Amino acid sequence: MTRNLEVLLTDITNHSALNNEFYREWMTRELTIDELAIFARNYGEWVKSFPDALSILLVTTDDIDAKTEYVKTLYSEMGYGNPVKVHSVLLNDFFKELARKMGHEGELNWERLQNTVELLPATRELIEGEQYLYRDRQMSFGAQLALEWQAYTMLRKLYDGARNYLPLWNDPDEFHEACEYFYAHIGATEKEHKEESLKAVKRYATSEESLARMTDGYHRHLQLIHNFWQGLYHAMSAVTEHSIAIA
Repeated sequence: MTRNLEVLLTDITNHSALNNEFYREWMTRELTIDELAIFARNYGEWVKSFPDALSILLVTTDDIDAKTEYVKTLYSEMGYGNPVKVHSVLLNDFFKELARKMGHEGELNWERLQNTVELLPATRELIEGEQYLYRDRQMSFGAQLALEWQAYTMLRKLYDGARNYLPLWNDPDEFHEACEYFYAHIGATEKEHKEESLKAVKRYATSEESLARMTDGYHRHLQLIHNFWQGLYHAMSAVTEHSIAIA
């Protein structure tokens, strides 16, 4: 009964959530400090909010196996109990170090970004929409499936783009130390999350109706993610056009 959903997963890397203008910009050139500020503020807010969404999943499901998997994911997101290893903290550390290497020390600090860069509408919609989907007992399984199956490619592409800034570091080892956020995701853990999310769908798609709700959650979540990246791309393009006009 879940065969159609599995077919969708085989082609997920071609979905616009993972194949879009933002990724092409991020992976092919260095962004300006103003463009990076938009990216760091909005992506950082999504990363920071994700543990809250996972907490909703814990309440939504009564299944002990699913709860266990969500707890493990949440524990990972929160740095396995170490505050300095919380994923949102690691991401902020990367942006802070990148700004320093670019000669703009302090400009990508999280506290400053919160006061100087507004959240984009698409970012708010993603965070709120994700939490809405996770409150639905059926759609939540499909929504989590979408998140986990795009996550590995997302983090790999973000890391590939981060490597554009490697020449700013005199010592390559220091660059890789600064990239701990990306390495925390690119490994066996994310691949395990993919398989577990698919197992959950297979276990709970007990009828055509339940599968339809899961599939709906899957598509809705991917659309929210697509809209998020498109929103970032258009916001950064506006900053670039403004800079050119002033020059």
